[in-house]
Amino acid sequence: MITVELEVQNREFLGKQANKKYRKEGLVPAVIYGKNKDNLNILVDPLKLKKLLKNEAGENTIIEMKLDNTDLKRNVLLKDAHLDTLTSEPLHLDFYEITEGEEVKVSAPLSFIGRPEGVKSGGGIQTLSNEIQIKCLPNLIPNNIEIDITSLNIGDTLRVKNIENMDNIEILSNPESTLISILAPRLVVESTATEEDGSGQENSEEAQATEEKKDAES
Repeated sequence: MITVELEVQNREFLGKQANKKYRKEGLVPAVIYGKNKDNLNILVDPLKLKKLLKNEAGENTIIEMKLDNTDLKRNVLLKDAHLDTLTSEPLHLDFYEITEGEEVKVSAPLSFIGRPEGVKSGGGIQTLSNEIQIKCLPNLIPNNIEIDITSLNIGDTLRVKNIENMDNIEILSNPESTLISILAPRLVVESTATEEDGSGQENSEEAQATEEKKDAES
């Protein structure tokens, strides 16, 4: 499990107006909360945070937060990011403080390894999900879960229940949920043809509408 350090500032003022002012200064309002813990309102530099999270663990990175001008440190996980609907810039961040010995629930990314036998035979891969929900101790959170899919043939489906058990990690996702399906060549071709037919029909309709417009103008 990857751990990084980030220095943050104390958020002295609360409320919409104060938060708006902080954002203009290039800081994002945030809160640290935890089980039987007092909330800590802080300010985070979004550029520094984004840089720290650009690793293979992503949002599952454990962050050791140090409050500037104090000796206070807290180990946290990013639990939620409230984003601007237009710019996707963070408006507010929620961090969960880790308690020693307490299991946490996180999304674990899946890494599919190998080229399926079905693809070698002309089939196609349909990926429906590339992550699962798990629960474990923070130090056991995997950066990603590798799954070998080389043995999958046309018509095969990989479900959550097909993932091998991992020591001290509980899978919370629905065991029947589909992760990957290997489609037959005919289905792949039909899917492509349907898209092309739809595009061709649209072009034909547009051409017909143009001709009718010309006739009306003349």
